[in-house]
Amino acid sequence: MKILVVVRHAKSDWGNSDLHDKDRKLNERGKRDAPVIAKHFAERHIHPQLLISSTAARAWATAVHFIEACAIPPQSVQKIDEVYEASVRQLLHIVNTIDDKLDVAMLVGHNPGVTDLVRYVTDDSFSHMPTCGVAIITFTNVSAWQEVSKGTGLLSAFLYPKQNSA
Repeated sequence: MKILVVVRHAKSDWGNSDLHDKDRKLNERGKRDAPVIAKHFAERHIHPQLLISSTAARAWATAVHFIEACAIPPQSVQKIDEVYEASVRQLLHIVNTIDDKLDVAMLVGHNPGVTDLVRYVTDDSFSHMPTCGVAIITFTNVSAWQEVSKGTGLLSAFLYPKQNSA
């Protein structure tokens, strides 16, 4: 069995229109939400053996909170430029190349790619991955990451910031 945790970066700052999109950082809400959601995820005792993050500033800033909350060692973290603005096909390729010795992986990226990936691998009508959303997908009939494909996963949990506020 394999578990893929798909995370959309936390809310980003649009205050500086001169800044390249890839360089946008988290805004105040993003800085508040990311550690809270990372802590809620860590409390589920799912231990990512690999974290793959987009190189965009907002995705990496989000990933750092998950790295800290889950105590993911530096050698188990990869920043991959191809995650930025990736299509579902590109993200699936990244997932399919994960080392089969690993059973739990986390991917931190961007919409629409992360929403499309969740929808594709679960064959679910999953509508939208909000900022700082976390989709936990289990693949009970998959023994190799290369086998992850359309409809092979089950959306077993979905966490997002507004869940935790009244």
